[in-house]
Amino acid sequence: MKKMFKILVAILVAIAMIGLMGCGGAAEESAAAETATEDSGSSRLKDEYRFVMIPILAQAWFDIVYEASERSAEILGSALGTEIVIDYQAAQEADIVAQNELLERAIATQPDGIAIDPIDIESQLPIIQEARDRGIPVVMYAAIAPEGELIPHIGNNFYEQGMAAANAILERINYEGKIAIIHGVPTNTPHADRFQAYQDRFAELPDVEVVATAFDYDDIEIAQREAAAILSAHPDLDAFAVCDAAGPVGVGYALREAGRVGEVQYVGIDDLPQLQELMREGVLDLSVATKPNNIGEWVTISLMMSNLGLDPVIWYDTKYGLLTPDMVADGNIRGF
Repeated sequence: MKKMFKILVAILVAIAMIGLMGCGGAAEESAAAETATEDSGSSRLKDEYRFVMIPILAQAWFDIVYEASERSAEILGSALGTEIVIDYQAAQEADIVAQNELLERAIATQPDGIAIDPIDIESQLPIIQEARDRGIPVVMYAAIAPEGELIPHIGNNFYEQGMAAANAILERINYEGKIAIIHGVPTNTPHADRFQAYQDRFAELPDVEVVATAFDYDDIEIAQREAAAILSAHPDLDAFAVCDAAGPVGVGYALREAGRVGEVQYVGIDDLPQLQELMREGVLDLSVATKPNNIGEWVTISLMMSNLGLDPVIWYDTKYGLLTPDMVADGNIRGF
């Protein structure tokens, strides 16, 4: 991935230089600069680019994506001889009204690009299309574009990731028992795809029963509260399945509080710092993790490609990785 990143940086630099070399004299260069200010698809560089990034909510996983996007912006900006600013705007909760307000406000400021993880892409598609109609490049991260919509999106196959987690859970309970599923944000595509994978896989096995489902809205406190309630209602529970980054942390806290670590099985999703701490404590031994660093890097790359007049990749598949205790034994890693 790092080699690909370096190659693309070199390509973007070459394209930018070709655009600049096409300018004749000083007057022509000045005119070109003015044109570039108005045309996001120009290969002639501006002094500064501003990309607005809007996550589902303010949370550690999204912070890692943002930091990676900033690092990518610094590398690209330095190589291209321009400045790329990542304007990070996060609501405190996964609230679609609040996210739409941030998105509409961003559109009004006419940035050079918008990166967003939509809470509900189906209902938010008209607003996203409004941005694109105004010539603002848009890239979605984690969320997947609806079928037939050619909106660039960056992330992995979340259904496949959910299947990997489901199989790891089943191995730990010998393919029989009672399972509860902690869903994330109901309308978010990665969370929904993982949830669907769990449902499909568990339904294939006659000795597996899903006894409860709950939503945590990607909030650790809600996940802990819901997991505790399920543990109380189902004392014979064998396993939890989780759909978002907050879920495994909340479940881990609930298991630890109830004294049922090791008795009730589960594997994680993603790699929040709190999850890594739980892993060192022996609360869980595996997490099927997305790659927030890679996602953040390619958010910046995709938006910069659009600004240079290049067609970005419609779906950049970052794949997923397996986080294990040996990887965090000496302290937290800052995301894949």
